[in-house]
Amino acid sequence: MLRHKFYIAFLLSLLSLYAHATHNRAGEITYRWLFGYTYEVKIITYTNTNIIGGQQPADRCEDTLYFGDGSRAVVPRSNGTTFSLCGSGIPDGEIIASGIKKNIHITTHTYPGPGTYRIYMFDPNRNAGIINIPNSVNQPFYIESSLTISTFLGQNSSPILTIPPIDNGCVFKCFVHNPGAYDPDGDSLSYELTTCRTFGGQTVPGYSYPSTGGGFVSVDAHNGNLTWCTPQMQGEYNLAMIIREWRKNADGDWVSIGYVLRDLQVDIGSCQNEPPAIRQPHDTCVVAGTLLSMTIYAADTMQANQPDVVTLTANGGPFVGPSPIASFASVPSLGTVQGAFSWQTQCVHIRKAPYQVTVKAEDNDPDVHLVDFKTFNITVVAPPPLNLVGTPLGTYVSLKWNKPGCHLTTGNKIARYLIYRKSDCNTWVHAPCEVGVPAYTGFVYIGQTASMNDTTFIDTNGGNGLTQGVNYSYIVVAEYDDGALSYASNQTCVQLKRDVPILVNVDVQTTDPATGSIFVRWIKPLLSAGNLDTTSVTGPYEFRLMHYDGFAGSTYTQVYSVTKPYFAGFNQLSDTTFIHSGINTLSFAHTYKIEFYANGQFVGNGQKASSVFLSLTPGDNNMQLSWQHQVPWGNYKYYIYRKAPSQSSFTLHDSTAQMTYLDTGLVNGASYCYKVQSKGQYSDPTIYRPLLNFSEEVCAKPVDLIPPCSPTLAITSDCKVPTATLRWNNPNHVCCDDAVKYNIYYTDIQDTPLQLIDSVKIMHDTILVFDNLTSIAGCYAITAVDSFGNESAQSEIMCIDNCPEYELPNVITVNGDGVNDFFKAIKNRFVKDIDLKVYNRWGQLVYETTDPAFNWDGKVIQTRQLCSEGTYFYVCQVNEIRVKGITPRYLRGFVQVFHK
Repeated sequence: MLRHKFYIAFLLSLLSLYAHATHNRAGEITYRWLFGYTYEVKIITYTNTNIIGGQQPADRCEDTLYFGDGSRAVVPRSNGTTFSLCGSGIPDGEIIASGIKKNIHITTHTYPGPGTYRIYMFDPNRNAGIINIPNSVNQPFYIESSLTISTFLGQNSSPILTIPPIDNGCVFKCFVHNPGAYDPDGDSLSYELTTCRTFGGQTVPGYSYPSTGGGFVSVDAHNGNLTWCTPQMQGEYNLAMIIREWRKNADGDWVSIGYVLRDLQVDIGSCQNEPPAIRQPHDTCVVAGTLLSMTIYAADTMQANQPDVVTLTANGGPFVGPSPIASFASVPSLGTVQGAFSWQTQCVHIRKAPYQVTVKAEDNDPDVHLVDFKTFNITVVAPPPLNLVGTPLGTYVSLKWNKPGCHLTTGNKIARYLIYRKSDCNTWVHAPCEVGVPAYTGFVYIGQTASMNDTTFIDTNGGNGLTQGVNYSYIVVAEYDDGALSYASNQTCVQLKRDVPILVNVDVQTTDPATGSIFVRWIKPLLSAGNLDTTSVTGPYEFRLMHYDGFAGSTYTQVYSVTKPYFAGFNQLSDTTFIHSGINTLSFAHTYKIEFYANGQFVGNGQKASSVFLSLTPGDNNMQLSWQHQVPWGNYKYYIYRKAPSQSSFTLHDSTAQMTYLDTGLVNGASYCYKVQSKGQYSDPTIYRPLLNFSEEVCAKPVDLIPPCSPTLAITSDCKVPTATLRWNNPNHVCCDDAVKYNIYYTDIQDTPLQLIDSVKIMHDTILVFDNLTSIAGCYAITAVDSFGNESAQSEIMCIDNCPEYELPNVITVNGDGVNDFFKAIKNRFVKDIDLKVYNRWGQLVYETTDPAFNWDGKVIQTRQLCSEGTYFYVCQVNEIRVKGITPRYLRGFVQVFHK
């Protein structure tokens, strides 16, 4: 507390010292990463130079900067060409307009390590007369920025603001200001309105957003335009905005890594002027290495009268670096003006975030210069990897390509290449500005290389091998250090050699747990150039059909083989079908592969293929069908066959492209049978199509597994009777039609498990009364049960409590006249037991009991003699029966004992 008081006293002394030193107008703090944890920090302030009432405004040759890590530094001013005010080689600052000086203070600081730091400065005085800051000359000026240092997020410099925070506007005209911000690291920026601050970062006392005449003061979160529509009174106003930078972390989530708080001043005057208008430039993209040229237009909206000269300027990332930087050429012109934007992009400009350009049009009205701002974004896109070629290697594909035209070894480098594949050769060409490989193309990410120089990739399909008969397309994309993606490479289409047999049918023909059967068919290797060469692969030739149960087996068993001396012609290998019988087709799927041997040597095998396996999940008047398969071809349609209770055979019921189907409108308890036929094809059009394969047949009965909704319970109670009355609603009127009873649950102590105590089987009976109770304390809940035994969740638990009473008299007359002869409870309700002790005036115990219905006849418990007349003291613990359990209550009092 002492330290706190001292600091306040210190601040007050500063305020007193500079009570008439009208001074600060606007400013901000920026920082730039140098190396390690070392940063350059820059304070930029705009101060008043006008002499008011003969008082010379203060001039700060030095400012104190607080780094947010407990340290601070006194930083001398570093800009200006004259040295007359401060001495010691400190320049005087830069006069940028009448009454306005720009001051820059630059220092470096090394932080102790990662963390988030609030960098700030404050000065005792703002300039006098700010309309929306009461007593502004005595209000401290405060600006801050936030810096996040993280080893996981990389180096971090603040946004740079290229347009000064000093502006002009007119009454009854919308005012617009833009900071012209860009981020040197390529981070995304957002903008938000905030309040002007004072010491400690608190809002200035009495600060208000200026009057709008029913309009608004707002900041566009995307382009940074601060709009005030419309000023109502002349004078100087201060507004504030935050420019916040965002970056993705390792999890892909956007996180804020810093911000700059700008305090800006606008001088509102009286004028008949209208602001100029810029024709909105369009966002665009350009491949690195391309010259981007754009013409931007603006016009004075007062042209019908006497037009002003309009000056067009541009600011933003492309004008700052890296080199070569952009240029913007424009000659101020009367009425209309145009500017030529030109930027020779290079590989060094590639980054994920777009470059934002802010264009400013300003007229030369003699009263007040008015402005218009427009922003547009330029994305510099990386060129694609070149000359992608794919070559089949057995069941693998080898990919090779050349580096893109941009492959820098410093800066934002290529980190890796991303490889995408799809199972057809349909051509896709990216749209303008469309980088990477969007999901709608059908391409799927399959892997990546480790570095920029790694320009080969072997697709093994995760070690499972690719499939003969499928056409595979590939595309490669370069990914840069900051996550930027290049345009996609050329598309290459590859087909594996058809030198092994290919499965085309695994068709369940009979469903049975012991005598089921499956029809298996395959096609022979293709005897042609580039496929099977029987001059080098000589006979005899053999097919071996291998099998395992289910989808996830690893050990195959041979179920069929055929050997012929020749592959073609007389006595050729022509057997391509087999019926696998005597198997369980009801309980699981069956998986096959066909192996090819020549002269006893293994040549190869096509991909495995399974039967379609169907599962049923009964529901309330419905049946959920779902099925699985593992096949090398693509299935694109499924036919649902059903045999209803009234049918003797299956009929086509419906079809779907999904692998699930819900059959509704069924009768609970009736048996329904189903089988599914898949329809598919290989992408190679020379393989016959369609490929049709049945699942096993499965039967089940729909059953209601959905419980009713919970009834809504209400309870009323009467302590005097005592009774508890439960009331609830009938769920058959709300959510179901087959609830048949209610279950009542109860516990006598709150927060303990409820037990079933009763059931009500008359559904329209929704009132239950419990009477003649010794205690009404307890908690109740109710459920509804339907005709299939499904029980709803319990209703909300409702609790009621007793209203215990226990009262003792203060006088008894133990004279045997039958009136008031005993000391006993006057009131006794909902009491479990008591602990009563009665003492004489010497503190001797004369009576005790635990019975709440006691009757003390006035005799001493030790002697059984009648106690003497007089006053006796008692203490009594009354253990009341409450819904939260036995709760003690304490009574203390006196009882007067008389003999007559």
